[in-house]
Amino acid sequence: MPRYSAVIAGGRVYQGGVLVPGNVLVDEEQIVGIIRPGELVDASETIDASGKVVLPGMIDTHSHTRDPGYTHKEDFHTASQAAAVGGVTAIFDMPNVEPPTDTAELFEAKRADVAGKSIVDWGHWCAGTNLAEIPRLAAAGATGFKIFQVSGAYPHDPRLAINDHGELLTAFRAIAETGLPVVVHPFNQSLFEKLSEEAFAAGKPRNWRTFSEVYTNEAIWHTAVSAVLELQRLSGVRLHFAHSHAASSLELIRGAKSRGQSVTCEVDPKYYTLTMDDLERLHGLACPAGFVRSDVNRLTAIYKAINDGTIDNIGTDHAPHTREEIAAQEHDAWSAAAGSPQLDWIYSLLLSDMNEGRYPLRRLIAMVAEAPARLVGAWPRKGILAPGSDADLVIADLDKTATITDDSVYTKCGWTPYVGRTVTGVVEATMLRGTVIARDRQILAQPGSGRYIGGSP
Repeated sequence: MPRYSAVIAGGRVYQGGVLVPGNVLVDEEQIVGIIRPGELVDASETIDASGKVVLPGMIDTHSHTRDPGYTHKEDFHTASQAAAVGGVTAIFDMPNVEPPTDTAELFEAKRADVAGKSIVDWGHWCAGTNLAEIPRLAAAGATGFKIFQVSGAYPHDPRLAINDHGELLTAFRAIAETGLPVVVHPFNQSLFEKLSEEAFAAGKPRNWRTFSEVYTNEAIWHTAVSAVLELQRLSGVRLHFAHSHAASSLELIRGAKSRGQSVTCEVDPKYYTLTMDDLERLHGLACPAGFVRSDVNRLTAIYKAINDGTIDNIGTDHAPHTREEIAAQEHDAWSAAAGSPQLDWIYSLLLSDMNEGRYPLRRLIAMVAEAPARLVGAWPRKGILAPGSDADLVIADLDKTATITDDSVYTKCGWTPYVGRTVTGVVEATMLRGTVIARDRQILAQPGSGRYIGGSP
């Protein structure tokens, strides 16, 4: 009888869209088999999953680690710790750091630095704004590229933004040559500025409430998505939309998919989980959310898109800032930092939503594991529990409840917009390539145990 490194025994394992009783065999970092309960097996370690479920680890394609340049509020080590306890086994961070990763040399320096920090696997979206560097970044192993259309105060770095459609088409064509995807933060900057001016003229304050109201206006997102879809059609680039929470934008994306365009999209949960009550209770700590969830039509459109597959994956938009930085939104949200940390409890928040009947388990796993693995070129090594795949998984209790506190987070900024919320469905252990890296919200892995995941055409 062969001896395996570990067996995860007694749980129900996610297989083909359903949970089935089974034991997961792990050896040399990979899943080597899923066997029926009761079958004899010799393993160095037995991990008891009785009464629990075994699910693929989450792959987050939209994290901001703030590293390098803004490490007073987060760094790759603390972000990866937050990911591990949250059930996330791989994070892909963004180029709006200092300096922005817009050259091959800067990207290689980042890889060398993060190699000693991350406890989860990771990848990086490099800037898609430096045309001469795009082929060099691809050759250096970039996961893909990121382009912002929103431009202004940090974190919306104007050096990483392209608003001109001709320039954006040129960038798309250059990226298309690499075969890698481009992630776009769609935004009609000029319309945002016009609507902001009108809000001020009407006497509205420049605080977080007005900013949230203007920023989430459907027209800003719809007009941007419409134009970017046309540029995708002209360029043939592999396009992935971030922030797909506008109802009319989702209709546009649904139509583009039906026409065979190479388009995928993600939604970040803060827009449909944080409420107006959260916005008022937490002030800028929940900005720019609340207005989306308060609109029944938009909320219905998001869940429809989740369930029919228009929305491909969940991207957390983990965006930590200090309380002091966020507090500036009370006086001038247009020049203050905006965004909130999301990684620490993300899988539990999504499981809780599933337990409330908003979507089935198969859609949840498709969004957090399968689709993101395909997007970054890691499928089927990642994103699935199957022989030959990396043993990246979580053990969760679907019936267990927990109340989220600021004391429970690992993100360096030390707070969560979900403070006080009770979730049903709690991650109890996270395993990366066969090693338990977090158990009962305690970190067990050492910095540097995560590995880089490069892009694949």
